[in-house]
Amino acid sequence: MSEVPPTRMNQQIYKVKKKAAQGGHKLLKKKADALKVKFRDYAKSIAETKSSMAGDASAAFFSLTQAEYAAGNFKQKVAEGSMTARIRVGAGVDNVAGVKLPVFFKYET
Repeated sequence: MSEVPPTRMNQQIYKVKKKAAQGGHKLLKKKADALKVKFRDYAKSIAETKSSMAGDASAAFFSLTQAEYAAGNFKQKVAEGSMTARIRVGAGVDNVAGVKLPVFFKYET
C-alpha cells in the first residue's frame, strides 16, 4: 500500500470504508446463514425420504409378487400398453436471501 498522510480527512475516509466493509460482511453472513438453514432443511427432507423408500420398495416388491402369483406373468402386456404419466414434475424458483434456488414439485394430471 502507498503511504497515506495521517490527516483527519484520510481518517474519515478509512472510517467510512471500514464501516462499509463491516456492513457488507454482516450482509454476507446473514445470506450464508439463510442458505445453511435451507440446506439443512433439504438434507433433512432427503434423509426422511430415503428412510421411507426402503419400506415402500419392499411393499412394492411384495405387491408385484402377489400380482404375478394371481395373474401370471403380465409384464409384457404392461410394457406394450400405451400409458401417459399420471404424475408430472414442475419447476420453480425460490429466492433465499437474494439467491435464486430451483424448486421442483409434483402434480397429478
